[in-house]
Amino acid sequence: MELRVHRIPFSTNVERVALAAAHKGIAVDWVDHDDADRSAIRALSGQDFVPVAELDGAVIVDSPVILRVLEERVPFPPLWPADPARRAEADVFVDWFNRVWKVAPNRMEAGDAEELRGSLDRFEALLAGRAFLLGDALGIADVVAFPFLKYAAGIEPDDPDAFHHVLAEHLALGDGYPGLRGWIGRCDALPRA
Repeated sequence: MELRVHRIPFSTNVERVALAAAHKGIAVDWVDHDDADRSAIRALSGQDFVPVAELDGAVIVDSPVILRVLEERVPFPPLWPADPARRAEADVFVDWFNRVWKVAPNRMEAGDAEELRGSLDRFEALLAGRAFLLGDALGIADVVAFPFLKYAAGIEPDDPDAFHHVLAEHLALGDGYPGLRGWIGRCDALPRA
């Protein structure tokens, strides 16, 4: 399988693909683009967002779609549970994270900061008694959420991405959330493709 992925620096959605590809042992041919000039991305995919994957002649956009294709092509080691009920739970989490949770930091209107802070309790509860969000092994929920939630533990001062600074400011763990802090450390130690 030849996988080429177009990316821009510091993209949270690109990191999702990097984590999943490394977990599955998939080599990636990365193509870097300047954040200020997305014309080549637009020419290839008809839109401006990354990641954009090229796989066996097909152009695939949207990180959740790319992750599903990688799971279909390389099912082991899995990111989604085999059990249908657990798979459905994972799908509900992924859908909630992408359609609900990500809205607040992207929008940052009145009340969004409180919503983000409140989500930390939910993530801490998911990690009670287990190493990863939906179980004891890395799964799709971790791959989808980690690139965003990692900023709760801190940010590099030279990170130029304003979105990351919004996440770091409004999700700062402080002295609380030991489960979430441990999970961030475990996920951050994982390899990237």
